[in-house]
Amino acid sequence: MVMNMKVVFNADDFGYSKGANFGIVEAYQNGPVRSTTIMAGMPGFDHAVGLAKENPGLKIGVHLTLSTGKSVGGVYHTLTDEDGKFLPLVEVERRVDAGKIDLVEVEAEYEAQIKKVIAAGIKPDHFDSHHHTHDLPGVAATFMKIARKYGVKARLYNRDLPQGEYEAIGSTDAFDEAFYDDTATLADLRRMISGHKVGSLEIMCHPAYVDHEIYSSSSYNVKRAYELYVLTSPETMAFFAEQGVELCSFSDL
Repeated sequence: MVMNMKVVFNADDFGYSKGANFGIVEAYQNGPVRSTTIMAGMPGFDHAVGLAKENPGLKIGVHLTLSTGKSVGGVYHTLTDEDGKFLPLVEVERRVDAGKIDLVEVEAEYEAQIKKVIAAGIKPDHFDSHHHTHDLPGVAATFMKIARKYGVKARLYNRDLPQGEYEAIGSTDAFDEAFYDDTATLADLRRMISGHKVGSLEIMCHPAYVDHEIYSSSSYNVKRAYELYVLTSPETMAFFAEQGVELCSFSDL
């Protein structure tokens, strides 16, 4: 039995669309999700804010975004096109590698997204990022600066960073992104839980109902509905109870 182990199931992409929002809320009400991160610049943002107010036990962080949708802060020279739309991930990575991303712009956009979330009445629980762009060279330092400024915890992703950096802002002891696509099964969840002998673990997930927005704009679409099915199945919840897993949010760490 896993004793005294806290597991944060964080549902990414709150605010992506109504389908994503409804799926995340169901995974909270009938599954293990206690934490989610909201996307300030996506079409489902206002809808997500409404659902958040109806479900105050669901803790909400900010899913900082540099590679999907439109920016909150407007048009940038190195982050967006002329319409304020973020560049594709591959181009963001190319520009970072070439030293052509202005980190002052990154910080300004992070601030704009966070302030929009706070202005909507949400006190951020923690920060992470879409496509793990907060892990990119240079961007990581900006991300940590912002996390320290706002005094919130952050997703542990880059294991090469000095542990002290994460200790300064707070995180889980480990992070697992394997609950995804073909490995989003109960058998894989069992392996994840059994394989981590740590005090706290974050498992990233993407539960959703597949609506037109998700189907047409996300390369990871139909499998989101299967994630929701696995997360809310009675067998899954029974397994957590049998193992003595404490389902929690970053605020509970």
